[in-house]
Amino acid sequence: MYIEYKKTNAPSEKLSFLKSTAFNLPNRITLLRLLLAVVFFAFLSYRYFNVALAVFFVAVVTDWLDGYLARKWKLSTDLGRIVDPFVDKVIICGAFIIFIPIAKDVIAPWMVIIIVAREFFVSSIRGFSESKGVKFASNMWGKTKMVIQSGTICAMILYFAHFRTIIWMEYIVYAFLCTLRKEDPVSCLINNIACMDVVIYDLPDVCGKRYYLLL
Repeated sequence: MYIEYKKTNAPSEKLSFLKSTAFNLPNRITLLRLLLAVVFFAFLSYRYFNVALAVFFVAVVTDWLDGYLARKWKLSTDLGRIVDPFVDKVIICGAFIIFIPIAKDVIAPWMVIIIVAREFFVSSIRGFSESKGVKFASNMWGKTKMVIQSGTICAMILYFAHFRTIIWMEYIVYAFLCTLRKEDPVSCLINNIACMDVVIYDLPDVCGKRYYLLL
């Protein structure tokens, strides 16, 4: 029996295909963002807020960069349309889940459940549409939602990193009382800055009169 062996370029063609489509630069940046998400979760869990904020900012930049490059160089792929929103959901949902014990006075568990449920629902619709050959790319509403959620996470990290110890109510009450006395709230606050450590229950002499706040 004679067997003829014919050399083909299938492996090289397959390798070239992987390099040109599935693993193009925009998709590699998307996968890098998934790795950044893991790093971000680690620092946020151990409350290294400044480092976590820096990593999250880099992840947000890569989210914009991969889409920009895919549109500019016409490298949009089915994999990119699926993986990119998936990675976004991982980092957003993961951040809110980690914030539940950190910001329990601000974020209730039911809020995070709604966010995660919504993301699962949209992912299900996207998977069903893509399986039917219908492209389900993100629209302006989805991008706006991502910007709002990212801004919220940045604001929360900044608050717990630098502003959590400030007693905001005291500043608000001082400004309000100064306004009642028809004086500039900013100047009044500056003049009484030495008294800012007094508890809110017994306010010091503000603009010439002593106030007591009963809670």
